[in-house]
Amino acid sequence: MKMKNRPLQAANQVVDASDITPAAVIKPTPKKHRARVYMMRTGVNGFTENEILRYCRLSSARNYATELERRLDIHLERIDEPNGDGIGSHFRYRITCRADVMRVIQLVNSNAAAGGYTGLSRREINDILSLYPDAFNAA
Repeated sequence: MKMKNRPLQAANQVVDASDITPAAVIKPTPKKHRARVYMMRTGVNGFTENEILRYCRLSSARNYATELERRLDIHLERIDEPNGDGIGSHFRYRITCRADVMRVIQLVNSNAAAGGYTGLSRREINDILSLYPDAFNAA
C-alpha cells in the first residue's frame, strides 16, 4: 500500500523548542534521612528498634543509632524494654540533650544539601527542638 503525503497535517504541526523542557528531578529521601528524622521527632520518649521497623519500614534501628553516636560523638540513652509478646526485648533509645539534637539536625541538613534532596525547614527544626526541654538530661 502506498503512503500518501498529507500536507494539511504537516502544516498544522507547530514545532516549538520551548516545549522541550527537562522535568524537575525530585530525589527520594534516603532511608538514613527518614530514620534520623523519626529518631528526633520521638522527643524525650525515645524510639525502639521495632518502631523504626514499623514507621520507617526499616530494619536495623540499632545500626542507625550506633552510627549517630560514632559519627557525632554523642551518647544515646538505652533502656531495655520487653517485647509485647513477652519473648525477648528491644532497647528504647533516647537523645539525651538539646545540643545532641542540634548536631543531628545539622548532619541531616548538610547531607540533604549534598545529596540534592529536601532537608529540614526552620519550622520543622523548631518543632523538633520544642520536644527537648533545656533542662532535660536523661543520663
